[in-house]
Amino acid sequence: MSGAMIRTDWTRGEIGALFELPFNDLLFQAQGVHRAWHDPNAVQLSTLLSIKTGGCAENCGYCSQAAGNETDLK
Repeated sequence: MSGAMIRTDWTRGEIGALFELPFNDLLFQAQGVHRAWHDPNAVQLSTLLSIKTGGCAENCGYCSQAAGNETDLK
């Protein structure tokens, strides 16, 4: 969307200033960055696959929907 470059030369002072910002100000700045790189009116659609049966093919150790997860619930 934008011709702006991603910065990789942040100083410790600049990073510290971000941490000191009030949350809503930081959120506002983050939204501006997001809008510069993505269509602000687009919505990313995602799907939960077989959430009731645990049929997800991934095997994430933390997820109760993982293929290898065993439980005593019937």
